[in-house]
Amino acid sequence: MRTMSIFSPLPENAAQGDRARRRAMLCLLLALAMTPITFLLFSNREPLWISILPLEGIAYALAAALFGAALAISPVVSVAGWLLALWFGVESVFLPRERRTPTLDAIITGAGLVAWFSPALGVLASIVWFTVKISSLTTGSFDYVHYLQGFGSRLILAGVLVWLPWQYWRGKLRRKSDDT
Repeated sequence: MRTMSIFSPLPENAAQGDRARRRAMLCLLLALAMTPITFLLFSNREPLWISILPLEGIAYALAAALFGAALAISPVVSVAGWLLALWFGVESVFLPRERRTPTLDAIITGAGLVAWFSPALGVLASIVWFTVKISSLTTGSFDYVHYLQGFGSRLILAGVLVWLPWQYWRGKLRRKSDDT
């Protein structure tokens, strides 16, 4: 079995799953590099800005613009790297590959399921929190219509947030079970 660097080019006849896994690794490297850079940039923004303030004219404008651009772009690149790494990783699990990695495939699939369904879980957690909070605050003059409207709208939102990833995962998991 050959081992390749993630930066070396893939052969022309490489499987689609291998290509997706390579993209996932590159996106993961980008995310791993940008996350600490983003953290350092935001944790040191005050000293950095204080060092920009004494500048004047075009130097100030350029430094402030670059600083603002770095603050705006670095978290987006970091989050996009994590999401794309997860996306390509999940795609690589369900595409044909040269070699199987069942443990890593299970980890990637589990992380993908958690990431795809976490918005719905967050809405469901807010419903539980809201219900507990309201039940502990109820008095004689409580308006149940507003409570039920909020409860219903959150249930609808949770349903939509479950239905969308389920449409994505249903086909993948069915195909994977048919392959085994």
